[in-house]
Amino acid sequence: MGDQGEITAFAVVESLTGWWKLAGLDAAVSESSVNWLAEESPSNAPIPPIKTSAPPKIPSASTAPSVAFPEDISSLRELVAHGAPLPGNGYGPLRYAPIGPDNCDVMIVSDLPDIIGSSDTSSGANAALLHRMMGAIGIESSDCFCTWMATSMPSTAEVPEHDFPELAAFVMHQIKLIRPKSVVILGASACKALLNENLMNARAELRNINHDGLNITVLATFHPRTLIARPAMKAEAWRDLQMFGKREVQ
Repeated sequence: MGDQGEITAFAVVESLTGWWKLAGLDAAVSESSVNWLAEESPSNAPIPPIKTSAPPKIPSASTAPSVAFPEDISSLRELVAHGAPLPGNGYGPLRYAPIGPDNCDVMIVSDLPDIIGSSDTSSGANAALLHRMMGAIGIESSDCFCTWMATSMPSTAEVPEHDFPELAAFVMHQIKLIRPKSVVILGASACKALLNENLMNARAELRNINHDGLNITVLATFHPRTLIARPAMKAEAWRDLQMFGKREVQ
């Protein structure tokens, strides 16, 4: 992951507080609305209309999983926690099962389990920024089912691209179990694995996935760690979120 550099404490704090200032939420009450893009974008470019593209081709696992995929989320969490040989569960000794309610409208997918609150500085900062991002469009991140392609952390802090097919298949199985109405994909790796497309192209419009009888609206946007490392990209992320906030829920 090219954008996973060492982030200083100053940069983390600056990015988190900067998001709130950009949103105009640094005061409890405001009598006028705030232009989120006023400081970082000189133009007031209109939000592109929501388009529905052809359903992306979802990669299938290249080989059969060593363990049959569980048919409920509780069993899935237990298998992950106990080190079952599921896709993405053998990169490291520590394992992180998906979190969030089993039934929800919005599912969030990351490449790595670094969007959960923890004592680790970067993970905690990522989780805090994700909470603010989703809250800005009226969605509580705690109400979302959050999962990741790698349920254990690779030593390289990158998901091997040759594993994308089976990791995507496992995520799609979780979508089948959760049956969300919308999915938010964070970062280039997860976007490539699930949509088979470059993130910068996928961000141009909302996508749709037809899976197991569901027609699911999909947003691909920047991972919080990218926005912390590159605060100037927050304006683009805000445009993505606005587009997602105007989605038509099926």
